[in-house]
Amino acid sequence: MSKEKTAKAANPDRMPWGRFFAWKTRDIALAGVTVIISAYLLLYSSNTLGLDPGIVGILLMAARLVDAVTDLMAGYIVDNTNTKWGKARPYEICIVLEWLCVVLLFSTGPQWSTLIKYIWVFVMYVLVYSIFGTMLAASQTPYLIRAFNGSSKLVTKVASYGGLVSMAGSIVVSMTFPRLYNAWIVEGNGGAPAWRKLILIYAIPLALLGIVRMFTVREDPSVDAGQSAAKLNFHEALTMLKTNPYAWSWGGMIGLYNMIVGFGAGSYYFQYIVGDAGAFGIVSAFAIVLLPVMLIFPVLIKKLGMSRLFILMAGLSILGYMTVFFSGKSIAMVYIGIIVTNLISLPCSYLQAPGVLQIANYNEYKGMHRMDGTSAVVMNFLMKALNGIGTGLTGVLLGAAGFIATTSSEVINQPDSALFMIRCLYTLIPAICLVGIILCALHFSKLENQMPQIEAEIKARKEAAPNS
Repeated sequence: MSKEKTAKAANPDRMPWGRFFAWKTRDIALAGVTVIISAYLLLYSSNTLGLDPGIVGILLMAARLVDAVTDLMAGYIVDNTNTKWGKARPYEICIVLEWLCVVLLFSTGPQWSTLIKYIWVFVMYVLVYSIFGTMLAASQTPYLIRAFNGSSKLVTKVASYGGLVSMAGSIVVSMTFPRLYNAWIVEGNGGAPAWRKLILIYAIPLALLGIVRMFTVREDPSVDAGQSAAKLNFHEALTMLKTNPYAWSWGGMIGLYNMIVGFGAGSYYFQYIVGDAGAFGIVSAFAIVLLPVMLIFPVLIKKLGMSRLFILMAGLSILGYMTVFFSGKSIAMVYIGIIVTNLISLPCSYLQAPGVLQIANYNEYKGMHRMDGTSAVVMNFLMKALNGIGTGLTGVLLGAAGFIATTSSEVINQPDSALFMIRCLYTLIPAICLVGIILCALHFSKLENQMPQIEAEIKARKEAAPNS
């Protein structure tokens, strides 16, 4: 028995559960930021601050342009970081700073001038996503790879099983926030003070939880064995972005999903189409039924591969969106359709690191630095850029459709054109994005088919390195 235990402990692909749960603390905290900003920032801006949703949408899209610079710089900075704490670990402090900015964002004074409110929303949004969010995204995959010894099987397990924890945390926020929002702001007419109180209830505990892994999960320096000690050349980073097409197809898959999230039309849909803003929390609870799917992800990936899994989930989600669109007044069909649409969230949210690992392996196979941080740049940039474009389009399209903004919580009878646009933003437009995900997955499958050969070649090089 002792020999079996020793062999199990020596297995590099064995899941260290203590480290696993410590690792997921920051992901839970970050999920809270995503849920609140994506679903409620535009609603807060239009219904509490009285800002034009079209102008806010344009500002949010403009804010994402900052990512064109910060994402590339962040990946380059992480790849060239070498401290006692590791390559990516020091940047975990950004989760606390990000939550601070979320609090400040939802503390905009309604009495401020319209111009100042637009500027404040823009600046805080840039800090949340383009600065602190960018550093967290750039360091995520390099940290994950080094926290779990660079094993592709172990990284996939962490990403898959970790989805259960991240989704559970996201569900808690998604279920409770709409209820409190409905009670304190819609029905209670609480206004700006209620918003500030509501955000602080989530910000304080989640910021503290998010910093846990920085102090408990160390990096494994052996991952970089065999790599040149020379610092990454900026020209090499640009060359990788130009010559590695799989970075763009993988980024397109994850980015288009985040565009769907960015539409954030769920809060509008349930307030104005369903007629119950609080019911949006019930929808979030339905995601629980998808949690068991994450348990079989490693098996599905082994049988189908990541690319085919993406295609399968995207296809089913398209059917779900069509079900919601044609459900009419059947709330049961709406709920069933929404459950199915959430299938695409599983691979897009929780299999990001395995894809970036394959992109980094391809770089090393081609004789370049691994560039784990820079390899994630395209994905991170497209995630945030398309998420911002999605949010911006929601504002622009709602404004064009005649949506009526208000500074109070009074019930507004929206025009039919605005109601139809809300339906499209919640169903038809996301379905079009899913078609794009399928096309990107078909291209990425070419790299996935080469990966056994690539990994074998990299392993042979590392084994030969000490004798060269």
